[in-house]
Amino acid sequence: MVQPVIAFFRKDRPSPSYPVLPAVSATGESNIPGLYLLGDVAGKPLIKVGLNDGYDVANRLADELGDSPAGAAEFDVVVVGAGVAGMATALRLQERKKAVCAIDSGRAFQTLRNFTKGKVLFAEPLDMPQRGSIPFEEGVTEDVLEAWDALVAERALEVREYTRVIDLKRDPAGFRIVTDRGEVIARRVVVSIGKAGNPRKAGAPGEQEYPEKIAHYLKDPDDYRDKRVLIYGGGDVAAEAALALADLATVTLVTIDPEFIFPKKRNVDAMLAKQRDGKLDLRLNTRMTGIGPEHVAVEQQETGQKESIPNDQVFEMIGAEVPVPFFNKVGIHLEGRWGPKRWLVLAFSAIVVYGLYAWKKGFWPFPEYGFGIKDLPGILRHPSFWYSGLYTAVMLVFGLMAMKRWSRNWTDKYQIYRFASLIAFQVISFVMIECVFAVFLPGDTWWRAYAVNNPFPLLFDSFYNMTGVTVSDMRWIFVGGGIAMTFLVIPLVVRWHGKRFCTWVCGCGGLAETLGDRWRHLAPKGERSRRLEVMGTLVLFWAIASAAVILLVYGGNTAAAGEWHAAYALIADFWLVAVIPVALYPIWGGKVWCRYWCPLAKYMQVLSRWYGKLAITANDKCIQCTECSKYCQVGVDVMAFAKNGQHFSNQETSCIHCGICITVCPMDVLKFEQLPTE
Repeated sequence: MVQPVIAFFRKDRPSPSYPVLPAVSATGESNIPGLYLLGDVAGKPLIKVGLNDGYDVANRLADELGDSPAGAAEFDVVVVGAGVAGMATALRLQERKKAVCAIDSGRAFQTLRNFTKGKVLFAEPLDMPQRGSIPFEEGVTEDVLEAWDALVAERALEVREYTRVIDLKRDPAGFRIVTDRGEVIARRVVVSIGKAGNPRKAGAPGEQEYPEKIAHYLKDPDDYRDKRVLIYGGGDVAAEAALALADLATVTLVTIDPEFIFPKKRNVDAMLAKQRDGKLDLRLNTRMTGIGPEHVAVEQQETGQKESIPNDQVFEMIGAEVPVPFFNKVGIHLEGRWGPKRWLVLAFSAIVVYGLYAWKKGFWPFPEYGFGIKDLPGILRHPSFWYSGLYTAVMLVFGLMAMKRWSRNWTDKYQIYRFASLIAFQVISFVMIECVFAVFLPGDTWWRAYAVNNPFPLLFDSFYNMTGVTVSDMRWIFVGGGIAMTFLVIPLVVRWHGKRFCTWVCGCGGLAETLGDRWRHLAPKGERSRRLEVMGTLVLFWAIASAAVILLVYGGNTAAAGEWHAAYALIADFWLVAVIPVALYPIWGGKVWCRYWCPLAKYMQVLSRWYGKLAITANDKCIQCTECSKYCQVGVDVMAFAKNGQHFSNQETSCIHCGICITVCPMDVLKFEQLPTE
């Protein structure tokens, strides 16, 4: 019992699916006005995407700066990091007649120079047109670099290589860029330093004493022929280096992982084959504890056994780190950072949402401030009408915005249909229930229509207080419709569509998909956050138990049921479905209720896990850009499946089949598919 509890509270291990990145706006601007972030460090690792983003930001800056002279500043723009995105920015600014300089701690395009000899660069996404004048098409790294170096030389672009930026400070003219070779002043700054230039260190004794035998990149495998090589790392970079060297050198791969988690399956299979052939020594669950002139010390973590391995060369390939200390020093905020602003956002959001929902539910503590609606006729005097109207208007406006965003300017039909369906169901529901039924049906009848589009166990008040109601009564029609939705329609739909109800129909999920869409990337990620989804099972059990007691013991009389009804209505219907999750939209994304507490979502997941056929499948083209996992609102580690060409469904995940992971994938790796059930 103790071990599961410890495992639950243990901090999640960093995952390549969820890199820690700076917070940037849709235009690439950081929280510091005038300071932009591009490329890998902004979560955009693809070459073509980097070229296009650099081109777009350069045009935006050129338009913003206009024709005014640099004044006290030496440059209009300084680009920190002369990688793909940074150089695309600098070259386009030069074309726009702006004074620009690029600064890099190494050489221009250093990341590409670190690639293994002969590595092919792919011009993906294939359907994305490239903007700008930098030539790029699929080819060997050396050929691409030769063309780009020639272009930079021809343009005489100022690039200050081997110059490390130490600090960025505000200046009356804009920014003061402090380097180890002096200072420069610029009106605007673009930071495109990537992560590859900041490789993670093992921290083992001997790193400082023997730096000449430690490398982080494998440039040319032939350079290490007949050498004794130790590779420290458990990801794809380490795996590919081991495979490249296995036939040329004596190779030992050491990783702290008890099993291979991060590499692609094809790389794992290839390493295991090399191990069987005696060409690769794999040491799992092992830590490197020291580096010497001719040996490397390792320790098996489970047994504590220590060993000294003869060695000529060490490759530390344990990933790269976002330069968090530099960002903290400069004042660039990271995504999800808890600071005064975020606390204020949460407090403001909670107060507004609580006030609105308390007003709607009759918990409003200031009856004298009723906004004048009590004097209006009919349904107009009820807060629920105005709340529902506001809810519908918000979904309509933000739904159209989300539709445009994810349909890629109206080209992705799946997202167009999905958002159109969400908006349509909400508008029709509001018009029919709040504007028609509420006007023409008795007061104890019209609201029961919500049982149809919010079926049990999401909403079950509609089933209560039915004493004396005849079968022909309109209330029974609505109740019957709700029962049919729960036990007939949804089970049939789940068979072929999984949990699409959550993203195509449900009004609760609709607000999360529309208003909450702008924060979807903030959804809790990692194994621990997924373990919390067990709360949905508890709420489902609670909903069924409460309904059973109220119906069977108290005959559906909520007044007689007392606390059985009041407790669920207050905690689930007031706090968990409305106030807490909506207030948390700007903090943890939109799907907090749907993912963690909604009993209907959990009911559909149980059915889908039992006999559902809808899955998301993957081909073998994943480049591990992390976009799919980043934008999943229910925390599915999509990339973990995609990189291995595996499918996923509600058998393994809480996927709601919104299809955003398919939309954002630049390599067309993912697609919906009906799979045979076992």
